[in-house]
Amino acid sequence: MNSAPIAFMDSGVGGLTVLREAMRQLPHEDVIFLGDQARLPYGPRPAAQVREFSWQMTNFLRRFGIKMLVIACNTATAAALEDLRSQLDIPVVGVIVPGARAAVKATATRHIGVIATEGTVRSGAYEKAIKRRTNDIKVTSMAAPKFVPLVESNEYKSPIAKKVVAETLQPLLGQGIDTLVMGCTHYPLLRPFIQDAVGPDVKLIDSGRETVGEVSVLLDYFNLATDKQTTGSRRFFTTGSAEMFKTIAGDWLDMADINVQHVDIEGEPSTYQRVIAAHDNTIVVASTNKGKIAEIGKFFAARDMRVVGLDAFPHVEEVDETGTTFEENARLKADGYSKQLHLPVIADDSGLMVDALDGAPGVFSARYAGEAHNDAANNAKLLASLADTPKDKRQAQFRSVLVLARPDHPDEDIVASGSVHGEIVSIPRGDNGFGYDPFFFLPELGMTMAELSMDQKNEISHRGAALRNLGKILNEKGILQK
Repeated sequence: MNSAPIAFMDSGVGGLTVLREAMRQLPHEDVIFLGDQARLPYGPRPAAQVREFSWQMTNFLRRFGIKMLVIACNTATAAALEDLRSQLDIPVVGVIVPGARAAVKATATRHIGVIATEGTVRSGAYEKAIKRRTNDIKVTSMAAPKFVPLVESNEYKSPIAKKVVAETLQPLLGQGIDTLVMGCTHYPLLRPFIQDAVGPDVKLIDSGRETVGEVSVLLDYFNLATDKQTTGSRRFFTTGSAEMFKTIAGDWLDMADINVQHVDIEGEPSTYQRVIAAHDNTIVVASTNKGKIAEIGKFFAARDMRVVGLDAFPHVEEVDETGTTFEENARLKADGYSKQLHLPVIADDSGLMVDALDGAPGVFSARYAGEAHNDAANNAKLLASLADTPKDKRQAQFRSVLVLARPDHPDEDIVASGSVHGEIVSIPRGDNGFGYDPFFFLPELGMTMAELSMDQKNEISHRGAALRNLGKILNEKGILQK
């Protein structure tokens, strides 16, 4: 686990102030950062909602096999730290206690000021953390809700920001504080203006910077520090604008070329989940059909990949199959679920195509007789549709189209197809199939699909052929190789 990454999460870009210090103190560690810019600010939101958002960020990050989680957000620390710590089996670090500890150590007048979001001030988290250390310190807290939008809009160096900061902090002047906690990880980006506003004699405490010291201690205590001596990898995700994130991160971290990926985490569970599929070796089958999952799982097992079905993700939103072709429906499912789960997803759409019916039932194979009908009704309509068709004109095929979607290559879906050809008979034969299998006759074998053993069926099935063709494509492209 020593080589696993450390994850940092925040409501936006503010947590980059923590990450910057981590990259300075712990340059060899691999790090992952997630900013939930699409739903900021967290400050005005109810604590219960912030806790749900924090779990969604956490569950997304857990898929990377992280060894430690840093809540680089004061509001989320106040709302969710204890819940996350009580249920996760990795160290979870918040930013409030390290900041409070540093403030107690720094103050000489025993009067500490705290500026933070409404949510953090409302929670009283800093005052509680300070008072736990000593009761003889006065704490004056004040919400500064205008600061976060200044940072997130990339205005934190502007004259407007200087004016807003000075006006906001005016009530703190003359109160006798000698130490001011910047109780939101966005605020250090405004540090020059904050220092100007409160004066040079007030010591500013960067809670994020103090937090990295605790991260370092815990890495050593739990024997989690990396052994490598090369610079660690850096991965950045945002739920908001990747371009805006890249601009601010590039400036603050002094990194010229940052790869930022936009993600949607609203499909992630908003509570603790004991099992979270890992990003690195897991593929999701866009189905709950156990037979289909098992068949596809056998194919990917040979590539050292773990396969799970949609039933592993009870909170995922169902993707509607509104396409007019098998490929369109498979793409809709693969792309839709991959976007929600941030995992590779393989989806298939398949069905029966009868030449004399111009390819029908086609994409409507499962509901040929209507949405509420069953296999018997579908077969009855099929035979009725072919009533006037001679036996030698009843050629048909089962066709399957597979689409593999990968979240890191959203515009590069891999498509493979397969077919098995036969003809439609009027009298059903065999008990080993379902759907149209008893009526689908294979002349070269002299049996219907429903008369084949499972091994025989897998050997010639349309999905099996599609999987074999998929394997050839993956091998040619060097994707998902052992």
